[in-house]
Amino acid sequence: MKNKIFLCSALCVLLSVSSSVLAAPAVFPAPALNGPTGIVRIPSADVIPYKNFNVGLDYGTTISSSGSSTGESVVYYKMNLGTFHGVELGIVGGTEKNSSKLREGVFVNMKLSLSTGDEPYPLLLALGVENLFSYTQTDVYMLATKYFKQGPKLTFGFMADFPNYKFRPMGVLGIDVALGDNLFLVSDLMAGETLFQVNAGVKIYFTPIFSLNLSGLNVLDGSQAKDSRSALIGFSWANPF
Repeated sequence: MKNKIFLCSALCVLLSVSSSVLAAPAVFPAPALNGPTGIVRIPSADVIPYKNFNVGLDYGTTISSSGSSTGESVVYYKMNLGTFHGVELGIVGGTEKNSSKLREGVFVNMKLSLSTGDEPYPLLLALGVENLFSYTQTDVYMLATKYFKQGPKLTFGFMADFPNYKFRPMGVLGIDVALGDNLFLVSDLMAGETLFQVNAGVKIYFTPIFSLNLSGLNVLDGSQAKDSRSALIGFSWANPF
């Protein structure tokens, strides 16, 4: 409980401190580890513009409770496409939890924007589904992302998955804070009755369409989490050709 309170407080502090940070230039939305455009692990309400796409790859290793590598590799590869105005369609593949083996094939992600976001600092709304066609990893979500004047973005909403074919709801919260022109600190969490997971990372944009991503999954090493504690490095690239 103390860790949960500390984390929520830290997110609030980041949001308040960021008021002194200069607004960063627009960058192309990058995919979360699980595929759709998002923060670290959770999606955001951002949707790729029509006729645009992005690709991403992340590679890392699981970390034991002592802080050393377990030797199990973690891989995520994904692609998203703006198929229609306000619709994002993507695919994601990678390794199974607690295994270095690649899961068979890829799963489908879909996201639908519920707002236009034409104003300078919009409140975006979206609903979607992750890992469609998976027997064990499918989840659904409804999220809002609020852009603030000085640069940060706050994402919050609802997500649910279906472990053992049972409905499991949870709340999600994420923050994306710009530090300068090309450095972004990101963090998100998923919390429910039987699940709590915190993720954190850094995105370094070399251009508005290409970023290097450093990510940590389940950084508090919670036993009731969707992912093993892992450290990853990867990239995202929009419209590479």
